[in-house]
Amino acid sequence: MTKPKRTYKQDGTPYSEQFNNIYFDSESGYQQSEQVFIVGNDLSKRIKQANNSFVIAETSFGSALNFLLTLQAYQEIQKESADNQYAKLTFISVEKYPLTKAQLAKSLQVLPQLRHFTDLLLAQYPEFESESGDEAIKEFSLKFFNGQVTLKVIIDDAAAGLAKIRTTNNGLVDTWYLDGFSPAKNPQMWTEKLFEQIGRLSKQQASIATFTVAGFVKRHLQNAGFRTQKKTYLDNKHEMLTGIYQQKSKSNKGYQLRSTITKPQHVSIIGGGIASACAAYALTKQGIKVTIYCKDNLLAQGASSNAIGALYPLLHQQVDDISLFYQQAFWRAKTVYNEVLEQGFSFPHAWCGLLEASYKEALVKRQLKFNELAPWPKELIHSIDANQASKVAGIDLPYGGLFMPNAGWLSPQDAVKQIINAAKETGRLRVKNNTLVTKIKQKQTNVLNDSHQENWLLSTSKGEFNASVIVFCGGAEIIDFDWVKQLPFTSVQGQVTSMKTNSKIAKLSTVICHKGYLTPSHQQMHCIGATFNKNSTRVTPKPEEDLFNLNMLATCLPELASDINWTTQDISHSKSRLRCMTPDHMPMVGAMPDIQKHIEIYPHLAKDKNWKYNQVAPVINNLYVMMGFGARGLCTAPLAADILAADLCGTPYPIDNDMLFNLSPNRFVIRDIVRRKI
Repeated sequence: MTKPKRTYKQDGTPYSEQFNNIYFDSESGYQQSEQVFIVGNDLSKRIKQANNSFVIAETSFGSALNFLLTLQAYQEIQKESADNQYAKLTFISVEKYPLTKAQLAKSLQVLPQLRHFTDLLLAQYPEFESESGDEAIKEFSLKFFNGQVTLKVIIDDAAAGLAKIRTTNNGLVDTWYLDGFSPAKNPQMWTEKLFEQIGRLSKQQASIATFTVAGFVKRHLQNAGFRTQKKTYLDNKHEMLTGIYQQKSKSNKGYQLRSTITKPQHVSIIGGGIASACAAYALTKQGIKVTIYCKDNLLAQGASSNAIGALYPLLHQQVDDISLFYQQAFWRAKTVYNEVLEQGFSFPHAWCGLLEASYKEALVKRQLKFNELAPWPKELIHSIDANQASKVAGIDLPYGGLFMPNAGWLSPQDAVKQIINAAKETGRLRVKNNTLVTKIKQKQTNVLNDSHQENWLLSTSKGEFNASVIVFCGGAEIIDFDWVKQLPFTSVQGQVTSMKTNSKIAKLSTVICHKGYLTPSHQQMHCIGATFNKNSTRVTPKPEEDLFNLNMLATCLPELASDINWTTQDISHSKSRLRCMTPDHMPMVGAMPDIQKHIEIYPHLAKDKNWKYNQVAPVINNLYVMMGFGARGLCTAPLAADILAADLCGTPYPIDNDMLFNLSPNRFVIRDIVRRKI
């Protein structure tokens, strides 16, 4: 083992003579490492979400700064756990030129804020001073916090050291610290072999962070299977690169892999509701110019036009795929709406909570089962009795139920307009109203899947327009449109009735769900509803459907309905609109599938659903869909927009691969092949 040549700056900063560079800056090195590796990997959250074990791998142990910061972060996490039940941590680091114990001690003297953890490390750190006996040291392992944390250091070149680590097909590493002297100072480390090992060892959804934003590092990470993005830190003075290991090329489920394109300069969106607004907002924030083609003279005239819309997730008493998606979508929706509000774009809303009333015996049993299983955190949903329900509702209620304290309501039409205004603030959004797209035609292009060419021609009520990338964000009105009609969308009509408030209901301060719903007042009106007619495309309201909504309220909540005493004379207005549905009640977001090529490429799935395919799902180039939100677009559109932005920009997906396929437009053709329907 070569003894490293180290000197020290006047302020005590350790300096490498071999690489002509400091190990860390004595003034900002602590903060830089913390921001890049701890915050950049969202380490605390990831460890809290881990089951039994969590593995961090690092490409250069150096002065041990990153490890000490990790110990500090882990200790803070453990303090939050009364029973210390968070996952055990294994920290694997590779170092070709390890510091001696004396060098390490001197190097860390300039970081008194880490003194406690430094002492823990030095108490066990091996001696490397001997010229003979210590030559045999190839690696060493240390234990911390009563065995909760294991440090393993491999003495070798980064790529060679990582190659010694065994793993399963599912990978080993949850988080990577891609550290070491910069590529300019230490090109021997930053090789293709290093990135191959990183890809080999990574679990799906493994995170990575590095201080270097060099283009070749980004390309190597992308080739290894990471989706990356640049971020700024320390008052936006520095840049770093983060990524997530997703869409593994040799997954044996190629039909779940999404095609990649070069980030487009411009995207054309067809639609004018909440989906279009969220998509435009997400894309313009990524620096993409957007044009929205809206067939109406104003935005949000379709399903997004109701006076009041409830915002809450769909949750089952078992933690299943649908519930996991909706709870994540809900939190993302709240974040986006609050973000828009904080920017000064206000719209009527109240995060007043939502009560799923246990108005019959079956629902009381369901409530008891929720209590018993406790599948979700209390800040998402919890059980309350009649007294508690009356307090949160602001009126007397004879029943309890399941309460979602962070849910609430907003005005969909106003929210859409303000999200659009926030997107316009970037200077990258144009909205073309009264522009009905009647046809799109694929143009001949020279380069496959080139998102910068004008790949499409849009025929509209206001002439023809060129487009490079098109996204369908329309509602049920466009399910018969060319290209869209090949997907299994259906239309379901629903009517919402707006009722005048009175003294008996004016104080209602939470949304109440039964078989339908009842909202607090907005502009002296409450919304009740809604009908659900599968075989209707009618968008004009009917008096009998208003009566249905009133009767549904009276049937489910008779005591409350009797107290309010609404009649048809109290109806302010009604609205009938169409919901765009999918067979599995999950929206679609992603590239438009080439169905015929799916049938040709994946035929053996009909014989064996586990047949191994690595071919990426074939798609219609530069054509995307973000539709099928049903009655829950307010909850799910913001997360879907993030997925769309990741599709187009190559950035990390906000969900894992399984959930990503559950939302993919090609999931239905794959299911039909497996079931031998096609």
